[in-house]
Amino acid sequence: MKLFLWGGLILLLIAFQGSILNPLEINGIKPDFILLIVYLFGTSKGEIKGGLLGMFLGFMMDVISAGPIFYNIFSKFFIGYFAGIIGRWILNPGFMLHSGLISALSLVQGAGTLLVLTFLGKGNFPSDIIYIAIPQAFFDGALGGIIYFVISYSRKETISRWT
Repeated sequence: MKLFLWGGLILLLIAFQGSILNPLEINGIKPDFILLIVYLFGTSKGEIKGGLLGMFLGFMMDVISAGPIFYNIFSKFFIGYFAGIIGRWILNPGFMLHSGLISALSLVQGAGTLLVLTFLGKGNFPSDIIYIAIPQAFFDGALGGIIYFVISYSRKETISRWT
């Protein structure tokens, strides 16, 4: 039952990102909630679970969006795996570090996506990096830093009541 609940929640999230956020897109820039979820899940649960969730969500994104095949599987897997390593090896990271790492990962993923689209003849590589990938990375980093700050603040407040 729990597996079906999580599966339904994941499908709902992918549908939300793919349909409801499309009208809110500004010059090709919209939040990548899947990247944020994979990153935050990887930092809290470890590299194996983060990588597997990233691979599953990337597969679902590739199947549903009909984009470049297998790109999201690998990019989301490595984001989850890298986030798990960060969560394990860095003691007490702040939201600025996470914001910067999310920005860097979003920029690498955006540049890779634009490179694949350029090879397919559907993108302009140098100008799309400047006008789409870099602002997208800053937006994802800021949003991810805010979400991490809210989660960590609520977690600290909850723990401090019991000690």
